[in-house]
Amino acid sequence: MIARERTALATRPVARRAARLGPLARRRERWFYLLIAPWLLGFLLFKGGAPLVAELLEGASVPDLPPAAQESAAWLARQLAQNRARLRAFEAELAAVLEGAAAHGVPVMPLKGALLAFTLHREPGLRPMADLDLLVQPDDELALHELLAGLGYRLMNGRKYSGVRHRTYERPTDRVASGDGTHVDNPRRVELHTRLIRTVWLDHGGAEMGAWVWSSSREGELLGRPAQLPSPEALVIDVAAHATGHSMRGAGTLLQWYDIAALAARAERLDTAFAGWSYPALALATRAFYDPAIATKVMALAEAVDRNMVHHVAGVPLDDRAGLNLLGVHSNDLSWFASRWRRWRPNPWIVRLAYPGAPLPLAYPAYVGGVGVRAARKAALAVLGGRR
Repeated sequence: MIARERTALATRPVARRAARLGPLARRRERWFYLLIAPWLLGFLLFKGGAPLVAELLEGASVPDLPPAAQESAAWLARQLAQNRARLRAFEAELAAVLEGAAAHGVPVMPLKGALLAFTLHREPGLRPMADLDLLVQPDDELALHELLAGLGYRLMNGRKYSGVRHRTYERPTDRVASGDGTHVDNPRRVELHTRLIRTVWLDHGGAEMGAWVWSSSREGELLGRPAQLPSPEALVIDVAAHATGHSMRGAGTLLQWYDIAALAARAERLDTAFAGWSYPALALATRAFYDPAIATKVMALAEAVDRNMVHHVAGVPLDDRAGLNLLGVHSNDLSWFASRWRRWRPNPWIVRLAYPGAPLPLAYPAYVGGVGVRAARKAALAVLGGRR
């Protein structure tokens, strides 16, 4: 997409953007047809960009579209309508959790989409999300567990823990209603966090950001209910570090970059805490949605980052080599071996995050050895009856 139209996706007002579409279509500019070409729809769906693009086209008068483009435009409109309905449901559910937590005196901090959909985007329906991410203090975890149970949620698979990083809650009736976008009736889960761990190895090591995010948070309101809100500076670092974790396993999204660029613009500065994790996604987002003011902040942050990572991020093309999942493949749809290979295969992102500062000829074998040690440890725990 050419730069001026990429910028148009993030600007207001809607009427001015819509007015540009007619002349663009009449001139048959390449970007317009690529934007709604059938082969691109699956990419937009998996990357979370379909509602944003649909809102750009909403209400526009675009003459003489070929039939395939008309079908694509209708598909985009359906994604926007579906996501608006889904976010209305999420809004009611989040409000109920916040209200119940406040009644019990438990501070709850919404993160990622649970916060961004209602504070960053022009309307919640433009920001798809799969679940509500909530951060609580460790001592409050049981109280939130009981609150969620009272609201009809249960721990997935009946396990006390769904993983070392968070607990995942669902409703007993949750089923996938449609694979066509973020359908309102698809599962709307809650992920309850007491820690915010960023690690290559998933089950050990890495950086724990939870206490740091809490330290600069404040009491406020979200959806008219009391909520603990992260500072703009902590929020952008957390979202960027999370996105870097996705990129290192080839699961990055354009929506993450879009969010990060908008958050970086709001933050007065980019904190150097956890710079090794936050910088890669921040730099990629700046390249994709360029703004001189954001670029200045990111350049200052680069001083705290390993030079090898800085050089890699500066030169990598903005495609699957930058960690974007261009094929729209979800690990749940792959075989056991393919999903593990996708998660653990050596690549410059994951190797540099695992061994910052080490030359790649040394980092690659060290990483492969680390994966082997992890696999052996998990196998031993399984044989001994420990938790996998």
